[in-house]
Amino acid sequence: MRTRVFWIVHIITLVGVALWAALDLRFESLAFWPSSSSENLLESMQANVKESGLIRVFGFASVLLLALITIAVPCVRLFRFHHGSRARSTASLLAITTVTALWCGIVINHSALAWQGKRARIAIQVNELEHLAAPLRNQWPARDGDLPGVGPFMAYPFGRPTTLILLQSPNVAGDELCIAAVEGNESGPIRMQLSGSAHDDWAEWHPDSSRPQSFVGGLGDPHQLVSATKLGRGWYLVRYTIPDALSHHTNNLELAANG
Repeated sequence: MRTRVFWIVHIITLVGVALWAALDLRFESLAFWPSSSSENLLESMQANVKESGLIRVFGFASVLLLALITIAVPCVRLFRFHHGSRARSTASLLAITTVTALWCGIVINHSALAWQGKRARIAIQVNELEHLAAPLRNQWPARDGDLPGVGPFMAYPFGRPTTLILLQSPNVAGDELCIAAVEGNESGPIRMQLSGSAHDDWAEWHPDSSRPQSFVGGLGDPHQLVSATKLGRGWYLVRYTIPDALSHHTNNLELAANG
């Protein structure tokens, strides 16, 4: 098979991985690799499969194998056979170096690609977010209830609630991205927690005098600001990190929802 065919397949694979990183909300968890040598590799792989799904993991491994094969063949032909012209060998070496640099760029910046992909998906849903937030801005709930678009919810803490735990999470951008909880009050920002990825991401509406910042939720869960990007019309896509010692927030939500 001609070397050019391998190059074409490899470039298609490279572009496909870049698009996958930008469009798939679970790509970051799919591309996770243990950061410490002391971690159990088998347990990490099992957690990866559980988080991403077997089909995704198998597809990702197949794509990486295809990329490895289609770059290995040109490399072997370049360094093992010398009957080509010097100019062609130099061009091949330059192509290999360029492709390697592109792969390094994807590996280093895959989180940024995924973030910008999520931003694009949320940005086109601002009207839907406005529809969900409008009744909350008009009158923040004082107790458990049911709102159009939002559905039934449980309000915490009792008395002056700032957290709404949604019992039927409304979809925002397809089945993979939905709203799990809402944080807010009568006059401040309205924060909608997005489920469907491994990160603590929120779609937030802020009045003119407000900007995204770290906060403590109604269940006592701290959220430390990592990054925020503007979507328009007062909306932001915001990412927080939760300290490990208090990372049981999700369990708190489940316990509260169950009773």
